[in-house]
Amino acid sequence: MKIKLILKKFYQLNFGSGSQRATLLYDLAKYFQKKGFRAVSHLLFIRLERDYSTYIHKKSRIGPGFKMPHPAGIVIGAGVVIEDNVTVYQQVTLGGARKGDYLDGNYPHIKKGTVIFAGAKILGKLTVGENSVIGANAVVTKDVPDNCIAVGIPARILKKQGNQ
Repeated sequence: MKIKLILKKFYQLNFGSGSQRATLLYDLAKYFQKKGFRAVSHLLFIRLERDYSTYIHKKSRIGPGFKMPHPAGIVIGAGVVIEDNVTVYQQVTLGGARKGDYLDGNYPHIKKGTVIFAGAKILGKLTVGENSVIGANAVVTKDVPDNCIAVGIPARILKKQGNQ
């Protein structure tokens, strides 16, 4: 069983889509970080940044099922928490709203099942609720409730989604 998983990951890293490779690089970097191989982890984070222009801070916390369909220009700051099964498209920034937020821990918390479309910026200490959708190029600086769609600059709640 383990050999099957190893072969699958090897295939994804060498022949998979950019999305699969970027996600696997992140997963491997976090794995080696947890196991105490900081140098290997650091090199994998550098490769993720170099190959995909995607910066994910080592201290961010990202749950399983994280997807980056177009992993280009994504920035995820140090204190960001992303729960399970979140999808982030290209050119998205998740981080502090102002200088010094790194020290204060003022970062977004993205709850499970959220989809964040291209170019969106989610900034400051806020929560994006479960199964929410952040529209393309939206700038979110306030909490978004569960099952909602947020669009615009600044983002406003367009409508509440029905149960899925």
